[in-house]
Amino acid sequence: MKLCAVQMHWDVKDYESPQVFENKIGSLMEQVREATGWDEDVLVAFPEDVGTPLFFTNSYQAVKNANTLQDAVKCLIKKNLPKIIYYRVRYRVGWIRALAFATAKDTAKVYLDVFSRMAKSFKATIVAGSVLLPDFEWNKDITRTGYKIPDGNVYNMAFLFDKDGNLTGTQKKTHLVPDLEDQGGFDLSAGKVEDLKVFDTPFGKLGIAVCLDCFKEPVIKALADQGTDLLIQPSANCKVWDKEEQQGWMEGCKKAMEMTKSFTYALNPMMTGCLFDLCFEGQSSIMCNLPSETKMGYKDLDETTGFVNLAK
Repeated sequence: MKLCAVQMHWDVKDYESPQVFENKIGSLMEQVREATGWDEDVLVAFPEDVGTPLFFTNSYQAVKNANTLQDAVKCLIKKNLPKIIYYRVRYRVGWIRALAFATAKDTAKVYLDVFSRMAKSFKATIVAGSVLLPDFEWNKDITRTGYKIPDGNVYNMAFLFDKDGNLTGTQKKTHLVPDLEDQGGFDLSAGKVEDLKVFDTPFGKLGIAVCLDCFKEPVIKALADQGTDLLIQPSANCKVWDKEEQQGWMEGCKKAMEMTKSFTYALNPMMTGCLFDLCFEGQSSIMCNLPSETKMGYKDLDETTGFVNLAK
């Protein structure tokens, strides 16, 4: 069995159309299979927010020359104004959350279709990073998904697909990044720690802690208490990857592995590149709790045990 944490570099042009997005994800999956061959069972974990820029897919020509993410969002609001006003009144929410409702069905359909097809085509278990969506009526068979908006909430949600392309799990982020994901930013809703689940996979019991969640002890305890073997932390870090930031990330998966010996492996796929003026940096990693003399470290830190693979 093989484990893969995807170090992805994104650009808004990757979301120009559903086909362009599928080509982007497909090219990454091809690299995975070139490395593993086709005889191995493989689990592939994508970074946080990999599906979020699908908001722009049907409006790419209108936003492609925007200088800032804020300008691009304003353009989307203007383009979808009648629907957004409806959702603002219907659910008594702000402009950003209403925009998420207005684009939610199209975003979800592309995201689900692409990752389901990738899982089936490449015979891979996929943790498909995350995407900002309402809590639709998810179904194992994605063609039976119900796209009725149930309430006024939008979540940062991770999705798990088996190698037959079935949707086998979803996980909501429970701790939001201040001024980015809360009311000061994307105006998301936080999931509940008590709703966190662990999923049976060929690789063991899999738990997902979306980015900041992995730094929070209640989340780690909840996943450990349910018998998690394999911890996945899809991440998108919008800070400069300097020495101080690297030291801070040692408090995430690395600390969780040291605290909780029930986790055998941990994968931390990270997003890199800029979405308009919002830029992301980091080093994806795979960690292990099994005895090893291998030592690695983030680029400005001393090498240590626990890492078994680390992006440059």
